[in-house]
Amino acid sequence: MRASIPERVHDWLDRHAAPEGGLALACSGGSDSHALLLMASAWARSRGRSLHVFTVDHGLRPEARAEARSVAGRAAELGHAGEVLSWTGPKPDSGVQAAARDARHRLLAAACRKAGLADLMLAHTQDDQTETVWMRLAAGGGWRGCAGMAPAGPSPVWPGGRGLRLLRPLLETSRADLRNWLRERGEDWVEDPSNSDRRHARIRIREAMGGYRAAGFDPSRFARLAREIRHLVEAEGRAALNLARGTVVVHGWGGAELDAPALQAARPAIRRRLLEALMLAVSGQERLPGAHAIDRIEGALSGRRTATAGGVLLTASGGTAWLVRDPGAVLGRVDRPAPPALAGDVWDGRFAIAPLPDGWHAEPLGRSYDGLDCRAILDGVPGIARSGLLALRRKGEIAALPGLTDADRSEVTITPLLEHRFCTRLVPGGAPPWFDTK
Repeated sequence: MRASIPERVHDWLDRHAAPEGGLALACSGGSDSHALLLMASAWARSRGRSLHVFTVDHGLRPEARAEARSVAGRAAELGHAGEVLSWTGPKPDSGVQAAARDARHRLLAAACRKAGLADLMLAHTQDDQTETVWMRLAAGGGWRGCAGMAPAGPSPVWPGGRGLRLLRPLLETSRADLRNWLRERGEDWVEDPSNSDRRHARIRIREAMGGYRAAGFDPSRFARLAREIRHLVEAEGRAALNLARGTVVVHGWGGAELDAPALQAARPAIRRRLLEALMLAVSGQERLPGAHAIDRIEGALSGRRTATAGGVLLTASGGTAWLVRDPGAVLGRVDRPAPPALAGDVWDGRFAIAPLPDGWHAEPLGRSYDGLDCRAILDGVPGIARSGLLALRRKGEIAALPGLTDADRSEVTITPLLEHRFCTRLVPGGAPPWFDTK
């Protein structure tokens, strides 16, 4: 006899949630998230865990504020902390759903970080997975896109979402089953009118699926396909991380040293997956590099030449290649001024700095190396990377070059983020003990 939905969700959380500490849950009040709230509440109580419920008011409908407060009130009735997060400011005239999704992830990531929570549950269902795969195929995505949403994986927000895992316990459960479960318990839920607005592509796809069902095709096959392809994607990530063993050394100053011949001898798909993750980490950017950017860097590695793409620079000579942050992206170019490098407590998406004392400044080292007394300390850094190094200056003098000279930890703590990001992009569990760093 198959286990009930709550039993399956509880078992899933036992296997995937962090073994201790509180968990967060994003709840809109719709049927899916309301059902997850009830099940997660029972799980948390039975395991002695705390649960923090966040609901986002996107400010797109007059009723949204009251609905969000109702969700927070229900969380309180169940004995959990509830908080309303608001998306304020102007809203776009087009692409509203994508903008709202991005804003929602940013608000949730910031709230989880503030509350010290590392796991955030989302109520995506089998139906959502099916629609996601369909939409990615319709947009021209490749086979990896068919893996859909990961059951557990890192937040898409960077750097604010670093260290936050998204957990999706309902990916194997249909929306219809969840609604039947709620009805059996006399539970009601919020119906968002945007879920019937045909201006949104996802809603048009959802309607089309009804026709496919009537014709005898079960769209949930796409969700099953996603599960099978997810296994392949995860295996590819593990293979890429294993390839990094002995071929990649991540340096604390922000660059990666590559064994070019060994990488060239690797299977192309695995090498490409490794380069994608490494480019993401070294660039500090939020989004993955595009296919053209990866092609350019891979070509430079093969041809032993220098190239820039995706916010990184690769230079290769002989058997060694260096992948470093593109100095032009940090220092600025003639046609493109440099963006502010320090966002909150993170510099250039690559170094967390806490705290930055008064009178200290986090800046690129620059081409003239101002404030640096002993230039010999740069001998281990390829010349093309030096101007883009992070330098902490105090009264015009270099107080620290992270990865090369350390600051007094009683004054400031600097944490390089490259290794963690590279490894978790390939395998969500993080860096293995053998991973090479210097």
